[in-house]
Amino acid sequence: MNDRIEHPVKTPSEWLRYAEGDLGVAEREMRYQEPAYHTICFLCQSAAEKFLKGYLIAQGWTLERTHDVVQLIGLCADYDAELGGMVTEGAVLNEYIVAGRYPGDIAFEPIGRVEAQEALDAARRIRARVRKLMGLLNGNG
Repeated sequence: MNDRIEHPVKTPSEWLRYAEGDLGVAEREMRYQEPAYHTICFLCQSAAEKFLKGYLIAQGWTLERTHDVVQLIGLCADYDAELGGMVTEGAVLNEYIVAGRYPGDIAFEPIGRVEAQEALDAARRIRARVRKLMGLLNGNG
């Protein structure tokens, strides 16, 4: 057992870096001949979650353990109405917090190209708004 106390990363730029990584993998996977659509959707949810947490931490928010993108968007509404209005995107991505992650998951089969593209579009919209708000219009950081 490790005696070292683990602390969550509290640096917004680190959250955004990890979010960019998740989204980048999802985008590359989408270009493959036979993409793993369920993985793309899961990575998009994870990326959006990290973008939102990075933004919230930059506003002084204390990190909470949640994967609920809609909840995080609701918290963002206190700082930016446009980001706070992305509930539709959050609802799309919340479908993939668990769906398709494990063999035998009922939701796995219906996840296809349409759902993956919808998840990518939602995550990209969240990324674009967060990056604009944080003054990061181009590049990864």
